[in-house]
Amino acid sequence: MVNDTTKLLGLEGVRVIGVDVWADGVPCVALATADEAARHCPACGFLSTRAHSRVATRPRDVAVAGRRTELIWHKRRWWCLEASCPRTTFTESIPQVPPRSRLTTRLREALGADVGDRGRTVTQTGRDHGVSWPVVMGAVRRHAAGVLPQKDPEVRALGIDETRRGKPRFRYDEVLEHWQVVADTWHVGFVDLEGGAGLLGQVEGRTAASVTAWIEAHDREWRDKIAFVAIDMCQIFASAVRTALPHAKLAVDHFHVVQLANKAVSEVRRRVTVQARGRRGRKGNREWELRNRLTRSAARTPGRLLDPMVDDLAALPPKIGQPILAAWNCKEDLMDLMALMHTHPPRHEIYRRLENFYQSAADTGLPEMKALAQTVSTWRNEIITAITTGISNAASEGHNRVIKTDARNAYGYRNTDNQRLRTRLATTRRGRGCLKTTIKHA
Repeated sequence: MVNDTTKLLGLEGVRVIGVDVWADGVPCVALATADEAARHCPACGFLSTRAHSRVATRPRDVAVAGRRTELIWHKRRWWCLEASCPRTTFTESIPQVPPRSRLTTRLREALGADVGDRGRTVTQTGRDHGVSWPVVMGAVRRHAAGVLPQKDPEVRALGIDETRRGKPRFRYDEVLEHWQVVADTWHVGFVDLEGGAGLLGQVEGRTAASVTAWIEAHDREWRDKIAFVAIDMCQIFASAVRTALPHAKLAVDHFHVVQLANKAVSEVRRRVTVQARGRRGRKGNREWELRNRLTRSAARTPGRLLDPMVDDLAALPPKIGQPILAAWNCKEDLMDLMALMHTHPPRHEIYRRLENFYQSAADTGLPEMKALAQTVSTWRNEIITAITTGISNAASEGHNRVIKTDARNAYGYRNTDNQRLRTRLATTRRGRGCLKTTIKHA
């Protein structure tokens, strides 16, 4: 009959025969084997009836009732009486405590789940459970092998984006008299934008060859399913996609188009301020005080803020106010084009707003706006694809935030393989249901 203490411990295959509390307050639980299958020889399966000796082991287990608990398992060594068996003796073992294991199976599973599903670091998990870093990392690898898919699911829209691994390091070259990059490592991530599978994988190195190699490592059937690929305005990624996925349509992410337009307005503001004032803008200069408002979309800015801004720019010296106002109007024409995203616009409306932007950029006469128009012209087809399909790389940007947060929690990574493994575990938690909560209604 199973006693109540055995039920509380919940370790299958053993029963509690005694409990003591050590001087430091740690409970010590004495165990005996309760599973008759432990008497079967692991080599031949023979059921032994002759005991050889008694041994005691101390396997590590999870905390019981919130307290670290020491286990002492009193078990037997048996003779194998099968003449053809290569083993002479064997010691009892159960699935929860495999042979030669110092940790219970459920403790290893808890270690892997703490890091892979609950967002804890390896060091923190090892400290809480009283085990070493390599033991926890080994449990994480076993956990990842069980929860991550062995084959990537079908993907219709693929997102490609890069994230820096750590900080770049520089060295000053005294001969050339300038700083040189010593180390600047990047990881390129591949994300399922529509299916919810999260981060599919990463490769080290921001090169067309590495991106192409990752895509071509999948079979032809998987690649043929990809209809769209979302990227930023990076020729490296575009070249790789055109090589590995010639049938897929490229889409430029909405965020990067807006970011490029705002950057052009800021460059105009800085340049004209330096030319007119002989220095950078600072407090007291109205164009500097309006720097954040200039990068906001006019459609999302209240009239009580928008009208005074235009009046303040008109009141500035013409060499400062007029170029900034012209650049801002040009930027807003581009924002009108990008506002068509998710509205299923007709084709002629897209081209009408695109021509309005080109004309506005030409009328300003500003080199920054002409460079912006040239970039938009270069990526015109990809931008139109993004507008008509509504595909963006927002999921990739969100995963990059999770990747950076995970790296900060770990205080950086030394091993790139470990980083990619833990990154994928962190970015697939939602897809695996680890972040879903159940709301109970009264």
